[in-house]
Amino acid sequence: MPAPTVHQSSAGGGKKAGSDGVLHLTVMAPNVFETHPLPTTGTVRIGRDDQAEVRITDELASHLHARVTVDATGALTVEDLDSRNGTFVRGERIEPGKRVVIQPGEAMTIGFTHLMVQRRRPPDSARRFHGHGAFEERLEDACARAAGGGVTASLAVVRVRIADEEPAGRGADIVAGALRPGDFLAQYAPGDYEVLLLDTDVERARRIADEAGRRARAEGLRAQTAVAAFPADGRSAEALIGRASALLRGPDTESGRGPVLKSEIMRKLYRLAERAAAGHGAHGLINVLILGETGAGKEVLAEWIHSRSPRAEGALVCINCAALTESLLESELFGHEKGAFTGAVQAKPGLLETAGGGTVFLDEIGEMPARLQTTLLRTLETKQVTRVGGLSPRPIDVRFIAATNRDLEAEVLAKTFRQDLFFRLNGMSLTIPPLRDRPEEIEPLARRFLLDASAAARQRAPRLSEEALAVLVAYSWPGNIRELRNVMERALVLCETDDITPEHLPVEKMRLARLVLPGAGSNGGPAAVAAAAAGPALSESGAVELPEPPGLTPEERVERRKILAVMAECGGNQTRAAKKLGMARGTLIERLKRYGIKRPQTDD
Repeated sequence: MPAPTVHQSSAGGGKKAGSDGVLHLTVMAPNVFETHPLPTTGTVRIGRDDQAEVRITDELASHLHARVTVDATGALTVEDLDSRNGTFVRGERIEPGKRVVIQPGEAMTIGFTHLMVQRRRPPDSARRFHGHGAFEERLEDACARAAGGGVTASLAVVRVRIADEEPAGRGADIVAGALRPGDFLAQYAPGDYEVLLLDTDVERARRIADEAGRRARAEGLRAQTAVAAFPADGRSAEALIGRASALLRGPDTESGRGPVLKSEIMRKLYRLAERAAAGHGAHGLINVLILGETGAGKEVLAEWIHSRSPRAEGALVCINCAALTESLLESELFGHEKGAFTGAVQAKPGLLETAGGGTVFLDEIGEMPARLQTTLLRTLETKQVTRVGGLSPRPIDVRFIAATNRDLEAEVLAKTFRQDLFFRLNGMSLTIPPLRDRPEEIEPLARRFLLDASAAARQRAPRLSEEALAVLVAYSWPGNIRELRNVMERALVLCETDDITPEHLPVEKMRLARLVLPGAGSNGGPAAVAAAAAGPALSESGAVELPEPPGLTPEERVERRKILAVMAECGGNQTRAAKKLGMARGTLIERLKRYGIKRPQTDD
């Protein structure tokens, strides 16, 4: 069949021509339902790129993936633009560069996204934004894919806080006007909106945030904006949300305050840290390696060690090894000479030089590229650095503290981390226990964060009710102290009374507050009666556990118990649980259904 004749029109003109509702392209994907007007005649491009007239954020889509054409007779064709994963029509992958005729109502598939041309525009969804729970889950998925090197490796979170928003929800329309198709808009709290931007670098994210703020101010509203980018500002949902909150909050009110030490395990840790702070080896103060889960407080401990060391009067220089590219990290650490690379218009000393007499804190040391591990090892051995592009070494006088959430001993065995560098950094190792192992500290930390957030907001701190405290103490806190801080700051924004109650907490996510312990009520006593009256029991995962389906094999029963245990460890977060179990998230969801475990709901 000869290719139909096409009359081109501009993207803007095309969208205007289609605004009468005659032809629209409907985009359907998980958590996405959008409609886009088609031109009377002309083309629209589909893909992940900002320049695409129909932008989709499917990880299997190419930047410019496909093109839909409407010719002068109203005939429709679709053409694959030499995409990586193909465009499918009627279940068959179409040949790149060849136009295929499609009919209104006929589905096209790109990755996990289905597209359909319709003659009538479907009614818009009454809901203009998602809930915070849905946002957090979507962000966690995006971080997991980005950490695995997926196509969404550049992503950012934008927060827009609008003061005195009237009527409620008006800000959603204002913020949405600055967004692109496919950007995920949610409400963090009343008057406080959050956006997930996939395939978006930090500069583009800042422009979008600035435009949202400008639109709010043009409407006579006061607005604050913040941007947190992966991986520079964090590699998890809690870290990115926490960073955005911190930027809105302003200077850290916790600076200079001592750690909360209510548990014996933490008091013992800090006694060891005090010895490490002043500990000497053959070559001066010993280096310290801090181990612990993300958000457990590794940087706080590093600051505490520095402040109690003989180098306390010197600088503490912190650098996140996961936040920079290899070349930038090398230049930041070791410095460079003029002309060493494009843009090096003058010589610049590295952080190891400028921190002379002080301490260098290398966070996320497990993410350091292999070549730089070799360079750092040489620096540790010789106490000298050679700038990028330089010929002569320069002496340095620094003490090293490194931190990681990785198992470095396993990394050494896997030959992804140098054994000799591990031994050099590990003059003394300190392991911070996760928050779930020190529940005595949940209450004082929660109260501290409430006071800090209230002071920043210049308002009186509400009380923490006993019911809310019971929810906090029962939760497993997979995101540790950072997650607790995020939860308390959001609770303060939601609270309009004198008390923080469970309704101000993400209770669906925190169902461990209603934990049914193994064997509880098995003797037919009051606990069993209460559990029966309450309906389906809650498992340790926080999910509703239905009766075990009949006919499971012994192997399936073992897998069911393992899934429940891992879901409990991950606080019901399916993305984390799937990663720990070594299966795709979709596979985990299928197993939850098969094994009679109802998925926890988000507040979408």
